[in-house]
Amino acid sequence: MILAIVTGVQSGAVDLTWGQIWVGLTGDSSEHVQRVIFDIRLPRTLIGLLIGIHFAVSGWLLQLLSRNPLAEPGILGISAGASLIAVIAFVIGDWVVSGANPYNNTSPVLQYLPWFAMAGGLVAAVAVYLLGLRNGQLSPLKMTLTGAVIAGMLHALTTGVLAFWGHAHTELVAQWLAGSLYGAKWDYLFTLLPWTVIGLVGVGLLVKPLKVMQLDDQHVHTLGLKLNRWRAFALLIATLLAASAVGVVGPVGFIGLVIPHISRKLAGANLPVQLVFCVVFGALLTVGADVLGRTLFTPYEVPVGVVSAILGVPFFLYLLSRQS
Repeated sequence: MILAIVTGVQSGAVDLTWGQIWVGLTGDSSEHVQRVIFDIRLPRTLIGLLIGIHFAVSGWLLQLLSRNPLAEPGILGISAGASLIAVIAFVIGDWVVSGANPYNNTSPVLQYLPWFAMAGGLVAAVAVYLLGLRNGQLSPLKMTLTGAVIAGMLHALTTGVLAFWGHAHTELVAQWLAGSLYGAKWDYLFTLLPWTVIGLVGVGLLVKPLKVMQLDDQHVHTLGLKLNRWRAFALLIATLLAASAVGVVGPVGFIGLVIPHISRKLAGANLPVQLVFCVVFGALLTVGADVLGRTLFTPYEVPVGVVSAILGVPFFLYLLSRQS
């Protein structure tokens, strides 16, 4: 994790040496190096760590909840629901703040995006969950197919809202929808950090019930566990983690799909160890994808969401072939 932070601070359009980073952290470097480290790269790297944790742990919860190894916030429509409401918030913010001038800054809206995104993600998650029930029991296949359909519909609505808007901020929203850490600031970190803490505390409370929830529903009921209540709580925590991350940097796909599988492969059936691996590897993958995206075609940047999709799509197709 420390190495990932240092690499994130070091790499960019202009690479810094280890010596420059050390001098910059101690406050003895030039104003330019200080600005690059503390105003641009360090907050971006730390936000990348948190984003990776959010999506990886959310995917882990959704896969355990649905007993489906293909479950993930993007596939189940949570990210799409969060994106749609966030884009609508952008539109309303543009109308209210900009007035007759569409080129005014809509930054006042940004601090509320996690709240809007969580509302949209939660509505989508509840819809997928309810439509995924069959005779009162959760059907993993039905839930996944329902999520894919709802995600496609919500993506189309988001594109329609964006096309209807057509103002100067369309480029900004399009970049956000690609899942980008470009321009990430300390304010974003402080906005996201409370949700990280709430989410991880909630996951900690879920570890023991999740062990029981892996059994057959009939066996779970005989053990006295209130299955529907704990499933609802798990869905709430997974949605809060994913949607709050979407509200800050946009939808970053496939991290929640790939990392839980790696964690299960390394930890076996030990859920607490799986959780630790999800936290660590989710953070590392996101920072690594961000570093790759901003150094591969310097001075141009590839959004972290695009890099994670390029890495995740082959993995998803492999899992799909294993399921068939």
